[in-house]
Amino acid sequence: MHPNILPTYNDLIDYVIKLIKSDPQTRKSASASLAKLLKISNEQQQIKSSSGTFTFENRVGWAFTYLTKAEYIKKTSKKAQYEITELGILALQNASEKKLIIDTKYLEENSLNYWDNWKVNTLDKNQISNAKEDIVDDEDPFMNLEESIDEFNAQFEIELLNKIKNLSWQDFEDLCSQLIEKMGYGVASTRTLRQHDGGIDGEILEDELGIKGVIYIQAKKYDTNNVGVGDIKSFLHTINKNKGIFITTADFTKEAKLEAKPYRGRVALINKDDLIKYCKKFEIKCIKQSTVDIFKVL
Repeated sequence: MHPNILPTYNDLIDYVIKLIKSDPQTRKSASASLAKLLKISNEQQQIKSSSGTFTFENRVGWAFTYLTKAEYIKKTSKKAQYEITELGILALQNASEKKLIIDTKYLEENSLNYWDNWKVNTLDKNQISNAKEDIVDDEDPFMNLEESIDEFNAQFEIELLNKIKNLSWQDFEDLCSQLIEKMGYGVASTRTLRQHDGGIDGEILEDELGIKGVIYIQAKKYDTNNVGVGDIKSFLHTINKNKGIFITTADFTKEAKLEAKPYRGRVALINKDDLIKYCKKFEIKCIKQSTVDIFKVL
């Protein structure tokens, strides 16, 4: 990279994901760290685009956007902060083994949902590739729009989580069962909620007759306490060799996750972030209000 030329957003993608792997970042904090790492001078950092935004920060922001579309990074519960995902960790391992850098070409060829996540209705994949090559700083407003949407969604997710936490325990258990049904597991006609039965809050038959088996649900509506290893051990003991889903409005401790890991395939853990993600996807306690298509002149 030439010392007197600002790196492009494509150059920055690899640096950004490695930085976020070390520590969660906001776009601002990443810009500051990368400026120091790449020895971007103060004068270079002050360079502005024709729309008035700082070019280097803008390009770091685009790197965040591309990595988010590839599902290699995701927002944390803290406003505007991002962390690496399991897919991102695997991508770094794969790129290291093959001596590749993670750039747009890598994302396009290796990220399963990359194209779908762009949600561009007016261009096919080849057109998108060509359009991305033409990205210039004058498109700053789109990054600003993306940041505004991120902020709106972050606030919405906080409000949705609070609404769920304020449900009665019966309504919360019912919400969890409805969610599992909408996700395609089990049938509503045979769902039964149970009380005082050793920790199982709900059960869903996988088919009308119950021949395929039963999925047991444990729902913990916590505010700040995380689900510990003891809760997981008790749950695993109760469901025996059956399938189970443990849902919480908080999170699972590291030890709890490790305890459940060997049972992956028949036991699933859903923390607050997953719960909000699935409630949005399947419109539980919320509804999609609008979709905006953004067009670009070719």
